[in-house]
Amino acid sequence: MNHALSRPAGIHPALAWVFTVALGLSPVLLMSTMDGGSAGYYGLVLLSFIVLAWVRRPALGTNWCDNRREYLWMVAGMAVLLVGVLTSLVVHGIWKGSEVEKAVRFLTVGLILAAALRVPRHILAHATLGLLGGIWYAVINVAWLVLSTGERPATQQFNAVTYGDLTLLFSMIAFLLLGLRVTRFRRIEFALKLVSGIAGVAAFLATQTRGGLLAIPFFLFIAMLVQGRRMNRLKLLAAALLLGMAGLIVASDASMRQRIHLGVSEFDQCQVAHLSDTSVCIRLQLWSAAGHMIRSEPVFGVGGGDRFREELAKLADAKQVTPTVARDFGETHNDLLYFLATYGVLGGLGLVLLYIAPGWLFARRLRLDVTDRPTRLFAGAGLMICVGFAVFGITEMMFRDMRTASFYATWMACFLALSDPLRLRSGNG
Repeated sequence: MNHALSRPAGIHPALAWVFTVALGLSPVLLMSTMDGGSAGYYGLVLLSFIVLAWVRRPALGTNWCDNRREYLWMVAGMAVLLVGVLTSLVVHGIWKGSEVEKAVRFLTVGLILAAALRVPRHILAHATLGLLGGIWYAVINVAWLVLSTGERPATQQFNAVTYGDLTLLFSMIAFLLLGLRVTRFRRIEFALKLVSGIAGVAAFLATQTRGGLLAIPFFLFIAMLVQGRRMNRLKLLAAALLLGMAGLIVASDASMRQRIHLGVSEFDQCQVAHLSDTSVCIRLQLWSAAGHMIRSEPVFGVGGGDRFREELAKLADAKQVTPTVARDFGETHNDLLYFLATYGVLGGLGLVLLYIAPGWLFARRLRLDVTDRPTRLFAGAGLMICVGFAVFGITEMMFRDMRTASFYATWMACFLALSDPLRLRSGNG
């Protein structure tokens, strides 16, 4: 598994390394602070402008024009969400700057990508080591909270569900990139990724996040896709064994097993008393409320700002949700339902395109007959982020605030740049 990256000449090394380090710090800032993720994101945007001003052409050389169209289509697809947000706000006579900024942050994928394509891949690839830093901060944070309280960790940066989902995502990418060497220390790097992935999965289990389990089969499927023609019966058997081992690990974890049984029990209870204030029933109430809003305002949604809470209050008065749900929840615990209910059909379509527009490019690169192993690994990692956020978003609102929007745009750009096949054709891999 010694897949070293070639080392072409690129932009000034100092600028390339500063950009790469800023990119690599984003997972740690996301998992460790409340505001550091946004601060790091602004710094990366500034650095992107500096790189674009400093370097006229990307490392792809003249072949850049051949690839620019697909990136423009991707950015256009991701811009649909901003159109939906602005349209809904204008129709309802509301202005919510934070919601507009969140949608704009997704669009900066184009800016960061343009800068990342100007950084040689052998330097930019070091940013992936930042995911390991994010894992280890999460591991230490979760372990401290569990040991000090003896209960489910109440993480401050995000709620336990989002925190656990992000930890699982980082860990799966660490496993996927085991076959990639970005440093001179092949064995140490391999061992660090392996141990980090295992520790991250343990931290995820400690958060007792049930919804994240749904994503594990998808991650394993993507890992098989990365193998391409190298896939054989033995590897299919290994994938099946890994899935079985994951099931056994979950089943052997008493706290997770208890959470799963509790979820089943609560679901059964909701069939009899759907206005119960349990975890599962609250989600079902929120999803039902979102469905009511979608039916009442299908085109433009109910509007941003506090409109969702106001609609919940009306539904509480009508005895369709409990007062607790109306008072304590301002979103749906489901990304798609929230964007549809709040911003209407363009909002929902915009969210879907956030997953599909970059995801399609990554999937296409896995279908290409590319013998360069790192290219396939980077494309698989990017696809894991797209699919992971989509699956996590079924039971949790992953794009609740701007920090996760920033992370998504940043790492879409990173893995798109790292997996760009034109780097190989132009000799700038």
